[in-house]
Amino acid sequence: MMEPVKVLLVDDLEENLISLEALLRRDGLVLLKARSGDEALELLLRHEVALALVDVQMPGLNGFEVAELMRGNERTRLIPIIFVTAGAADSQRRFKGYETGAVDFIQKPIEADIIRSKVDVFFELFRQRQQLASQRDELEVQALALKEAGRRKDEFLLTLTHDLSRHKNARDLQNVLIREINHRIKNLFSVILGLISLTSRTSADVEELCTSLRSRLEALAKAHDLTLPDLEADGESERLSTTVKTLLTAILAPYAESSRILITGSDSALMPTALTSLALLFHELATNAAKYGALSSDAGQLMIGIEVVEGGIEVLWKESGVKYAKPPTARSGFGSVLERAVVGGIGGIITREWKESGMELHLRIPVECLQ
Repeated sequence: MMEPVKVLLVDDLEENLISLEALLRRDGLVLLKARSGDEALELLLRHEVALALVDVQMPGLNGFEVAELMRGNERTRLIPIIFVTAGAADSQRRFKGYETGAVDFIQKPIEADIIRSKVDVFFELFRQRQQLASQRDELEVQALALKEAGRRKDEFLLTLTHDLSRHKNARDLQNVLIREINHRIKNLFSVILGLISLTSRTSADVEELCTSLRSRLEALAKAHDLTLPDLEADGESERLSTTVKTLLTAILAPYAESSRILITGSDSALMPTALTSLALLFHELATNAAKYGALSSDAGQLMIGIEVVEGGIEVLWKESGVKYAKPPTARSGFGSVLERAVVGGIGGIITREWKESGMELHLRIPVECLQ
């Protein structure tokens, strides 16, 4: 709701103020009355008025002087002034009035319709100014609201874009994992089929087939465990670093109850593609050592040395403390087939030397198999 419109009446005679008040009274209009120029200026400092009706002839400050002081003040200089005079309306007085800022002259005695009509004009002008100010304030509030809505929209779009990007990254990662799992399962089936075929050809009976196949599948399972990510590391998956020593320790764990096994030298992380082949090869070497070589006797010793060389690493598998009968050169059992598969699959080189104290095997793993 808009504030009432205020009009200032300035006259040194009380009866003139009462008469003007009776003529101009209407809804929404407040009439401020002053008996002198000084009192009028005090009221103007406290109130915002739409019009000042000022008597020209007053003791103290006359109407012209009041108008000049109003024009000299930033707060009151734009207030329209209508002079009310009982004197002669000669052109010189009118010119002085307009010069001091008056917009009109009214001659006494005052005609009611004329003064009401003039005051109504300024009443409506002030009302329009109030409405414009109210609309301006509303527009400012709406502009601030729109600015805030725009800021929130930008924040929402930024969050949505981030969420969509994160969702896309998660979906892409899921697709990669699915393809990786599918690839590994296919590879495992291929390896298992090959193990079954080779083991069946080199086994004397069903019991030996089951025993050999079970141990080889367990070696595959250990190698598979070494390629899995660590899902308990702060809720995020982190890939474990599988090294040559880690793989050898896992494969030889069933025989590590004594100090007969020693693994020394450097170490290097393995590519997952080489892990399965090397796991089967190390398992086969450990099984043969347990059956015929260093791990078959309490006096036997197994030393495995790892050395970084140009183009990769070299693993020395050295058994001692027990006689190791050299197999026939024409032997084509599982171990021989597996050795050839490792050489062909990862580009490795295997050499074996038979000694009275035991067997020595040199395995070179190319740098392409290392991380």
